[in-house]
Amino acid sequence: MQINVEAKPPASAAYDTRKKRLVETIDRLYLRDAKGSLQKMISRIHPADMAAILDDLPPAHIVDVFYAIADSAMAADVFNQLSPGLRTQVMTESPIEKLAGVLEHLPPDDLADLIGDLPEDQRAELMALLGRESKDEVESLLQYDPNSAGGIMTTDFFSLSHTLTIEEAIENIRNREDVEMVFYLYLTDEAGRLVGVVSLRQLLLTRSGTPLHKVMNRRVMKVTTDADQTTVAMLVDKYRLLAIPVVDEDNVLVGMVTVDDVIDVIEEETTRDMLKMAGTSESETLTHSAFKIAGIRLPWLLAAFVGGLAATAVIGQYEAILGEVLVLSAFLPVVMGMAGNVGVQSATVAVRGLATGAIDVRDTVPLVLKELRVGLVLGSFYGVILAIYGYLVHHSLQLGQVVGLTILGNMTGAALLAVLLPMIFQRLKVDPAVATGPFVTTAIDILGVLNYFVIASWIYKL
Repeated sequence: MQINVEAKPPASAAYDTRKKRLVETIDRLYLRDAKGSLQKMISRIHPADMAAILDDLPPAHIVDVFYAIADSAMAADVFNQLSPGLRTQVMTESPIEKLAGVLEHLPPDDLADLIGDLPEDQRAELMALLGRESKDEVESLLQYDPNSAGGIMTTDFFSLSHTLTIEEAIENIRNREDVEMVFYLYLTDEAGRLVGVVSLRQLLLTRSGTPLHKVMNRRVMKVTTDADQTTVAMLVDKYRLLAIPVVDEDNVLVGMVTVDDVIDVIEEETTRDMLKMAGTSESETLTHSAFKIAGIRLPWLLAAFVGGLAATAVIGQYEAILGEVLVLSAFLPVVMGMAGNVGVQSATVAVRGLATGAIDVRDTVPLVLKELRVGLVLGSFYGVILAIYGYLVHHSLQLGQVVGLTILGNMTGAALLAVLLPMIFQRLKVDPAVATGPFVTTAIDILGVLNYFVIASWIYKL
């Protein structure tokens, strides 16, 4: 059976149909114990697709089908792309010797991440079964902070002496088929210190007898082993690099971070920031009980709860106004809701910009002025609409003035607060993603309600 392995968008109907057919066929071959046919079929499937297929198999069949992958390198690639839950299942249900044979083929950085997450006893047992080379690489990587450049780099890099010629460099590349990436050729001196870089394109276009140090770029974009992974990701993104070299304190080349690892970092950091803004801190909520999820969210909701009580207290101070003009209470949801929406939009832009480096604390003044204009435009637009609505429906010019001015003030104020607070938190060395959500919501609620009744008191002269 010929398997079409052309990559297609995972959401497409064609992909889903093909995947379903493959799942059914693989499971049927497994149940018939047709090992030869099963292995032959699996060998034609892309590792990413195979990982997705395993996710749809009956749980009791997953591990056996996984070990039907005859090529250990492919099995390692599939394992690396499994969901965390499936990966745990394979590790839990596998004989340790069999598992070690697969993990041996993982890239050093991925293997180090995996082993670093294991309990101490399992880690020691697995390390004992690894080959000397893999064990040394893993041990060298485990000494670094997992969220640093040293923790995410791979030691499987390619470098040459800067004294070699172009022809000698090309011959060296031909003899190193196992190298992860050679789009950039890093050049070192006799002590292993990074002195330059040459692109593969430049290597092929230069005359063969030319020494590498004559054509190399001496201004190498690099990071140290203790650099934060977010900084590494920002550099790779900003300068559109495919890889970035990692050096120690003596400028000795010890590894490199490739763009696929950077993509993982960006995804991880983005997910973490979005979860923090949503008021939680863990992504695997589907695997937790209702009580566990409630326990995670409860502390973050406390700030909003306190803010709500404060807003209630403000309303209590203006009971007399509500008694005189009862219709004011009908407009509370819309004037508060619109301000809250503007706050969420502005806060998301500010927090994301700070996280990616697109926005700096030094940009506070121009950013605040820009959001002020945005808030005024939006507030004016919806203020006029709400004022006309209030006048036409309730036949009250005063009511129209109150709700119109309130929504103008609340939306403008919300836009300002939502961009100003993250900047303040960043300057105070407080994570904006954590603090912005609760504080912005609370501030908008309290000040919005206060603004509403102050304007009402002024217009109605109460």
